[in-house]
Amino acid sequence: MAQKILIFDFDGTIADSHSYIIKIANQLAPEFKYNLISSEETNALRNKSSKEIIQHLEVPLMKIPSILTRAKKEFYKGLDTLKPFDGIKETLLQLKESNRSMGILSSNSSENVNQFLENHDLKLFDFIHTTSKVWTKNTSLKKLVQKKGYLLEDILYIGDEIRDIVAANKLGIDIIAVGWGYNSEAALSKHNPSHLAQTPEELLELCTKHY
Repeated sequence: MAQKILIFDFDGTIADSHSYIIKIANQLAPEFKYNLISSEETNALRNKSSKEIIQHLEVPLMKIPSILTRAKKEFYKGLDTLKPFDGIKETLLQLKESNRSMGILSSNSSENVNQFLENHDLKLFDFIHTTSKVWTKNTSLKKLVQKKGYLLEDILYIGDEIRDIVAANKLGIDIIAVGWGYNSEAALSKHNPSHLAQTPEELLELCTKHY
């Protein structure tokens, strides 16, 4: 069986940035006039999709591009405090040692992604593709695949959010959803990922066994 090309989401899959993203969101809330995220509701939000969270926080839709631009700049300021999830570096190293082609698709900025990877000796990826699109990740994923000259059936996508599963399912590609990121295991499983990994070690096992 030919090995799949692995495309990883970044935030919540590789970078343990959930708490920091919430901090940035609350920092920008007064300026952009949406609701703060309380500590009590943090876990409950892991069961909601991106659209549901935006509705819950009453984020002005017209301001989302400006919010994302500011958030990426704020993200860069705290890069030195962020770390990879426990075990993910070892998993990525082992996948790379098996001569796999690996890339990243992220809605974060390329500057943030590259600096994070450099900080943690994770310059293992053949390509990094960033996008400003929030709702149509399937479009970004398809454009990336076409740009690289890949076939959809050659791709395995790995992400931590409901929107990652939706994007992969729309394109008919396999996806391993990881349960340590932004969305909970229960929320992810409702959207029928090809597989669900609870730990980076399980992700490695699924990749090597099935792909």
